Amino acid sequence: MRQAKELHRSTDTELLERFVHHDDTAAFRELMQRHGPLAQVAHFKKSTADFPCFSDGEAQISPCFGVVESRDGDVVKTYPLDRAVPSWPCSGRGTMFLRAYKRHKDGKPHTYYALVASERTPQGPRQRIVAYLGELNHEQERRWQRTIVFYNRHGEAQPLRLFADDEDVVLPDDPDIVRIRLKQVGWTNARRFGDVWLAWQLWRRLGLDQIVARHVPAARHTCRPADIVAIEVINRLCAPCSEFALAEHWYASTGLEDLLGVADAEVTKDRLYRTLDGLRAAQEAIENDLQKQLRTLFDLDYDLLLYDLTSTYFEGLAEANDLAARGYSRDRRSDCKQVVLGLVVTRDGFPLAHFTLKGNTQDLATVEKVVAAVEQRFGRLQRVWVMDRGMLSTQTLRFLKRSGRQYLLALRRQALQTFAASLRTRRGWQCLAEHDDVEVKQVQRGRQHYLLARSRPRRQKERAIRRRQRRALAQGLRKLQARVAQGKLKNRDTILQCLGRLQERYPKARPFVSVVVAKRGKPTVSWQWDVPRYRAALAADGAYVLQSNHGGWTAQQFWETYMQLTVAEKAFRVLKSELRLRPVWHQYSGRVQAHVFVCILAYALWKTLDHLAKEAGLQTEIHKPAERRYGQAVPKPRGMTPEVILRELGGIAIGDILLETIDGQKLMLRRIARPDAEQKRILAALKLELPDRLSPDRLL
Repeated sequence: MRQAKELHRSTDTELLERFVHHDDTAAFRELMQRHGPLAQVAHFKKSTADFPCFSDGEAQISPCFGVVESRDGDVVKTYPLDRAVPSWPCSGRGTMFLRAYKRHKDGKPHTYYALVASERTPQGPRQRIVAYLGELNHEQERRWQRTIVFYNRHGEAQPLRLFADDEDVVLPDDPDIVRIRLKQVGWTNARRFGDVWLAWQLWRRLGLDQIVARHVPAARHTCRPADIVAIEVINRLCAPCSEFALAEHWYASTGLEDLLGVADAEVTKDRLYRTLDGLRAAQEAIENDLQKQLRTLFDLDYDLLLYDLTSTYFEGLAEANDLAARGYSRDRRSDCKQVVLGLVVTRDGFPLAHFTLKGNTQDLATVEKVVAAVEQRFGRLQRVWVMDRGMLSTQTLRFLKRSGRQYLLALRRQALQTFAASLRTRRGWQCLAEHDDVEVKQVQRGRQHYLLARSRPRRQKERAIRRRQRRALAQGLRKLQARVAQGKLKNRDTILQCLGRLQERYPKARPFVSVVVAKRGKPTVSWQWDVPRYRAALAADGAYVLQSNHGGWTAQQFWETYMQLTVAEKAFRVLKSELRLRPVWHQYSGRVQAHVFVCILAYALWKTLDHLAKEAGLQTEIHKPAERRYGQAVPKPRGMTPEVILRELGGIAIGDILLETIDGQKLMLRRIARPDAEQKRILAALKLELPDRLSPDRLL
């Protein structure tokens, strides 16, 4: 019996070998006569070695040599695998699979395989052995599993179900192949990753990890203070919130634990506050090292520095806070105590130094302190200080002229009276290139250089405000006069109170009218407009004066240098709006200083991202352009801001894929979601590559 089976198998091997290697169709017909007509399509792949002996052959079996199709015992066609065939003229209805036969030979277990075809017949389903494959090693099993394909009569490809008779058969020794239960596949622990990963890349690019670790020692901390500072700065950049919300909710909802290796249980409110205390003490040292790093990375120059002030208000009474005081509020929150922030930036907008001052500090009082501190920390170079008109005074000018310091200041509005004659004439004025709505005129008096400038949009704005208030004030005076004439107001003091409220409501129109209330007899109200003064104000609308002791500038350079102050103003807008500098909730002065410093570090990351985006020419794309219509604006691509970049990449998540094998084992694969087309475009422009995983897979 065994000899008959071996002879049968040897004959099949010989016939199939003749057909494959010698294209002997007679051998194939004989093979079909032995096994019946084939009504299936099977794939075979030619190996570099000789075709194997199916019983004990040592040569490699490789499925998928070609597509062999037969009908009624005749060979129809052989299709090579590298040719795309849209449909197959096959009339069979069934499936094809591998069947395993277990035998014990010489005291050892052996498993032989056969390619079996299953068909539907009028008598019911029938199975037919197409070919004996003999013993297959693990690599051969794997290749069979991945390559055999069955095509039905409609030309639709379906993978064959291999090892269908026994689902418990172990797959080849390949770590990438396991059997899983599809119903148990799950996705869990999804967290934000893309935006915090980008912030972490920026943090490392600026070298802040080493800088903070160098100046904020670990001491008795179980976690590196540099990692805790990184968490606070990244939070401030991506999703600003309080320290309590950060520790309770935000940190666990991001992938920072995988990036930093700091467990969620280690990030507590108290640890964040203790780290803030250490960060405040190292402020100057960190800023000094960061300045060197920025200069190296972006080739920055510090020959021109922009200095400006802003304020931010407190929530709460802040009674124990030494910095909290009432003063001039840039946020229009005079009802709250505030703190003043002085910021020094380069012409490119990168921060150099910052100063947290008491809330009632006057602008003039900060110039000497800030300039002296910057010169002491970064050296006294031939740099130009650019400041706004709030910094100007006789004492300030005297201090800046000392020791050859150079400056560019905007004068107060009263200085326009000195140049009234120049404002009235058209001689010497010129339009700026690329700024047709701005006219400038240079004037030199002694060693001081002045630039008269007037802006058409600014003039239109100032005139519109004055016109609206003048008309409203005139209407209010007529109503007041009518009330007095009708006898509704008889007391002169009451009339003066009503007049005072009108003048307070319309401050832009008040200087141009003189109102008289009769002191004796019947109360009357009369007024007169100061026409010459009003005409002088019209001539000065939209005009301002710049002063500098730096010579050699053209009118264009003079004006553009002063306009660099908009960079500092933009920095304040970013700090307050996107990084949520305001309001301040801390009740102790040291924590307030640390909070401001964290915001400044987050702004350094923001500015770095902005610089990289502009350098790469990254722009937004209009995916659904509107139909162009006459008289309507059409949206156009524009530079992509850091806010948009962080929002787009924030959609990339990290999470755990849960798999359960058929033998009950559970696998957890921690994976990062693949970016979509827009996210890929952003990452490619920034020259960043998103990782696939951060940790090895685990068996639960």
